[in-house]
Amino acid sequence: MALIHLIYTSTLVQGGPEVLADILHTAQHINQLRGITGMLLHANGSVLQVLEGEEAEVSTTFQSIERDTRHRDVFVLSRQGIAERQFGAWTMGLRNLTATELRESPSAGQVFDANKHEIATRVQPGAALALLVFFAQGVEVPD
Repeated sequence: MALIHLIYTSTLVQGGPEVLADILHTAQHINQLRGITGMLLHANGSVLQVLEGEEAEVSTTFQSIERDTRHRDVFVLSRQGIAERQFGAWTMGLRNLTATELRESPSAGQVFDANKHEIATRVQPGAALALLVFFAQGVEVPD
């Protein structure tokens, strides 16, 4: 069973905690059924997300994400084989980045600058994964 990760960015069409909570709830339910794990970072209406799992399941899930009308400008940063999961504790972890975190992390600030979302398309895959791993620290495992 070959594992892959897929990292992408997107822009939420409608912001607000309710939309994000709905996306998280849906992701956790579907990912549990499909054996997918991952992490979602959110700031300024933009998302950086990683999905981990078997290639067929990740592909099916990502096709649903691409059709989801709650966001637009979906752009894949990385899709590659992995030896092991880095976010195996969560069907989907979530972290909302604060303004302070964005100021203190120049690469995060670029990815999540709502006025310059196109910058996210130039982020190196390794840098995107490093951001996800860094900001996953301290995230609680949802019940």
